[in-house]
Amino acid sequence: MIPDPLILDLVDTFEFQRLRRIRQLGSCFLVFHGAEHSRFQHALGTMWLMHQVLQRWDEEQVLKLPPEIRKAAQAAALLHVQGHGPFSHALEHTFVGLDHERLGHAIITGPLAEVLRAHDCRPEDVVALLSNNYPEPVLCELLSGQLDVDRMDYLQRDSVYTGVKYGLFDSERILATLVPLKVSLDHDNLFAQTRDGLVLAIDPKGVLAVEEFLFSRYFMYWQVYLHRAVRAAELMLRLILKRTRELFEDGRDPWLPPNLSFLFTYTQENQEKKEESLSGDFLENFLLLDDFDLFHAIKMWRSSSDVVLSDLCRRFLSRRLFKGVELSTHPNLPGQLKKKARERFGEHWHYYVHTDPLDSISYGIYRPGTDRPIRTLVPPGEGWQEISRATHSTAILGLSHDTLVTGGYLFYARELL
Repeated sequence: MIPDPLILDLVDTFEFQRLRRIRQLGSCFLVFHGAEHSRFQHALGTMWLMHQVLQRWDEEQVLKLPPEIRKAAQAAALLHVQGHGPFSHALEHTFVGLDHERLGHAIITGPLAEVLRAHDCRPEDVVALLSNNYPEPVLCELLSGQLDVDRMDYLQRDSVYTGVKYGLFDSERILATLVPLKVSLDHDNLFAQTRDGLVLAIDPKGVLAVEEFLFSRYFMYWQVYLHRAVRAAELMLRLILKRTRELFEDGRDPWLPPNLSFLFTYTQENQEKKEESLSGDFLENFLLLDDFDLFHAIKMWRSSSDVVLSDLCRRFLSRRLFKGVELSTHPNLPGQLKKKARERFGEHWHYYVHTDPLDSISYGIYRPGTDRPIRTLVPPGEGWQEISRATHSTAILGLSHDTLVTGGYLFYARELL
């Protein structure tokens, strides 16, 4: 059920329909063959969870929001992935300045602004919610926080489509026990990012369901998002784009489809003109991109006269992924493989031995002092306490102590071993 005519009109736009053609998990389908679901599905699911929470608060008279605010919150949940392109993380890694959040905001205030205003919904409010700058923190946390509708949807959806069971948890229980809580800055000073006003909290009845959610996220990162072969596929895609860009910048123009060439002309030199570019031809060209365009280019590059680009594309299309090992267990292997790679691939050896550090990739569930906490209500008049203090075990504390993956992977062409 579509809760508001605004949502239906947004779904029917070209900009939103494009998300049908962009996979939610990028190259993850090369490892989990069922991971063919799209960002279109995830966006609808996130919007629906947002609607369920706000509808319950309204019906139970917990929090009655004006219609325009509810519209903005539901629209923000629907449009939160609008700025993602095909294999979004690989594109952002290769083309500096191609930030999906910035692009999403430009699409909302540009092509989609007329649709929003026609339903008395201000595009600026939608962007403020997505930017965590909206006056009411509870809606920002509900959309993007430690316990938000975005994570609740993608964890379960990714779990179902990849076929793993780790992302399943009692979302209905969580949705039924989320509540808005009035706090003041003085009371909330342990976490200074929280402003005066309403914040998100959980009724004690939902604590075990939240604990299950936190562990689901932990396991999904290790089993799916940081899976060694998934990381290898993502790396190879980045290397393909990197090599193509090097050829382009060296004047050895690789074949580029017309609707992909704009990315290669958008170089670091014109980053100061980003605002103008995002509102003009750049944004229009970006909205024409989807997974099919990138796959078509990779298939064509398979026959490139450049041996490195051709080889990488053939490996990717044939799923001959680089082999990966944990750096911490093979400390001497990088030096040995680099020597062999130089002997076999000459000056291009660095394309075939690659370290993938994970120290900057957080799978942390709760980071005290940086993120807003997950608050648990305590007896009336006493406010809230952080959720790890409300559980019967120290399990959540165990997760919070180590928020970053240490070490990383070493990837290399299999024939080097």
